[in-house]
Formats: sequence, structure tokens, C-alpha cells
Amino acid sequence: MRGRLEATSYLCRRVGLALSTASVLEASVPKPGNASPSQDVEGVRYTDVVLSALVMEPKYREACLRGARRSPTLMDLLHEGVKGTERFSILGTALLLLPLAYSSPGSEDVRDLTMRAGQLVRTLSQEDWKWFRKVLLEISPSYLGREDRMDYREENLRMGEVLQWSTNVDEVSREMVRGYPLSMEVYRILKRGECGSFVKDVQSAFIYLLSVEPDGLIVRKRGGRVALQVSKMASKLSKCPKDEELEAFNSYLKERGLNPGSTADLIASGIALYELEPILDTNVRSTLPGRCDR
Repeated sequence: MRGRLEATSYLCRRVGLALSTASVLEASVPKPGNASPSQDVEGVRYTDVVLSALVMEPKYREACLRGARRSPTLMDLLHEGVKGTERFSILGTALLLLPLAYSSPGSEDVRDLTMRAGQLVRTLSQEDWKWFRKVLLEISPSYLGREDRMDYREENLRMGEVLQWSTNVDEVSREMVRGYPLSMEVYRILKRGECGSFVKDVQSAFIYLLSVEPDGLIVRKRGGRVALQVSKMASKLSKCPKDEELEAFNSYLKERGLNPGSTADLIASGIALYELEPILDTNVRSTLPGRCDR
């Protein structure tokens, strides 16, 4: 028993570090319209993204340990992360990564992991919603959309129910509920490595996602028409975009105050799968039995 607990603790330390690293790597690769070491963008500073990622590392580790114990609540960890930094800048990324952390113990590979995480998301509880409402009060983002049939001020909702409703208006919610399909696309692009370097592969994945899925943050801030125009522009770039193409696209977005932030969240999630794969392949397993998730 002691050996099993030590193995689980070791696994979760590696998971927490991998997920925090994924956020830092995402932000460190220059991408059009996103914060990076070479630029800050409207409302987002590169240093805030990195600091937020570091603050979340122990929260991801704890989420993994809770997954091994099947402890039911998850969103209180997000609230702790938000309280831990003055300018929390990775809300969408953290939402995507916490279920991956929780689902890591017992997962055989990244496909199994995303399936479990998607199942988990749909079961998130009223307690999780209580904590997430506190997160929204702390940072007041334009994150979850509103629909006439749901008042997000209500306290007696389930987090899974809120995410289900939000799939019509929010890209990150849609990704979580559907079992991380676009994150898996990013993971596959990184695995193929067709552009010659990790940085170029991440940029390729970013342009690909932006071309097939209008960015959710741009939709909320500037409307669907603008988001579709950005996607159309992305679709015209090379598969492995050249530096001059990226620079021109970046200038276009920055001049108009357009930040494809939701696409960046999905890139971080895909990098997380890429970083988690060798950890899952070690066959270090927790006490989580069978195919249970919660």
C-alpha cells in the first residue's frame, strides 16, 4: 500500500509539472495576436500568463491526487489559483487542464485520458459550480455565454450543466464537453513534427485551429463576422507558416486589438497531452479502480 501511495504521489508531481509547463510553453511560442516574450497584448501580459501557470502547478498536482482518491470537488482549486495571483490570465487553460490532471491516474494513454476527462466534465457538481461562481466574481471575465433559458446567477446549477449549455457560445466549454477533440488535433500535429521544430509545429497547430474554428474570445468581444474573417485569413497561410506570414498576420491582429485567446487555450491543452504522454507511458498507476472517474 505504501508503495502504491508513493507511486501515485510521484505520478501527480510529474502531472502537475507537465501541465504547468504546457502553459508556459504555449505562451513562450510567438503566435499572431497572443501574448509572448516579444509582446504583450490588450488585457494580457506574458509575465502574468507565466505567473498564473506557476501558481496552478500545485493545484494540478492536487487535482491528480483527488482523481486517485475519487474526491469529488475540483473547481475550488481553480478558485485558489485565481486568489493566488493579482492578474490571473489563464482561466480557459486552467479549466481545460484541471480535468486532465484529475483523470490522469489510471489513464492508459492520451486518448483514454481525454475520454475520461470528457466524462468527468459532464458530471461536475453543484459544489463545483459554487466555486466557479466565486471565480467569476473574482475576475469578472466575459467567459461563459448567456442564453435566455439559463440564468448564470443561479446558485443551484451543476457545473457540468453550465458547461453543456455553454457549448453553443463558448469554445473552451465545447472542447471540454466533447472530450478534447481539438486538443487531440494539436497533439497529433506535435507528434508528426512536420515543420522541423517544436516552435514551428506549435505555430502550425495554432494557424490550423484558427482556420477551422473561429476564435471564441474574438466572437465574444467583436462578433462572429470578425472572427470568421480572422479564420479566413488564417486558412490562407502556409501549413508550416513562414516568419513573414506570421509577422504580417500578427500586425493585422494587434492593430485591431484582436486576441485569439481561446485558440491559445486549446494549444496549451494540446501541448499538455503531448507532455503527459511519456508520463502515462511509464505505467505508474494509482489505486483508482477500473474505469471509474468520480
